[in-house]
Amino acid sequence: MDSREMEDASQGISAMIIFITVILVSSVISAALIGFGEKIFANSKTDAQENVPTTKGIVNILVLEIFSVGADDTIHIVFEMPYIEGDLNDDELAWVVMCYPQNQGGGKQTMAFDEGDFEDATDLDGDGATAAAIDVFEPAVAYRMILPLDDCDLNNIDKASLVLMVERGKTMEWQMHIGDAPYQGQDLN
Repeated sequence: MDSREMEDASQGISAMIIFITVILVSSVISAALIGFGEKIFANSKTDAQENVPTTKGIVNILVLEIFSVGADDTIHIVFEMPYIEGDLNDDELAWVVMCYPQNQGGGKQTMAFDEGDFEDATDLDGDGATAAAIDVFEPAVAYRMILPLDDCDLNNIDKASLVLMVERGKTMEWQMHIGDAPYQGQDLN
């Protein structure tokens, strides 16, 4: 064997050693990644078993209008919950009306708000303001309710929004278009 053949053989052996080393290192890295992935999936399975189920509650507003303006401002709402998985108790829903008074000036931004629950909701035959025998809301059934406003004066606000919250469900906000001269029956959508 001459020196050229020895050099070629040495390079071949070196290449083979590097190749075997790369395969061993990649198999160790692969094993570590698989172990890490297994741990992540095991933890997510535990988290999924411990989560509180959602109601998939979304309130669909059919009517949103001013019911009365003056000494006692009220808002009339007709709503349904088409996507809830089953009956939903009336104490699992809440509402908040947030309003921003006019002419605050000086960079001041205060907010007044009224809030409540859905215990006064009635079916469409009811008046929407008297606690009825409805304790649970059924999927895709329309209900009505009158929201009393004690702190928000519709005649003296720049803008307002309605927030509806469903326990273990969604929180939704609607900007109400009050305008400069609110009137009874005004559509707020």
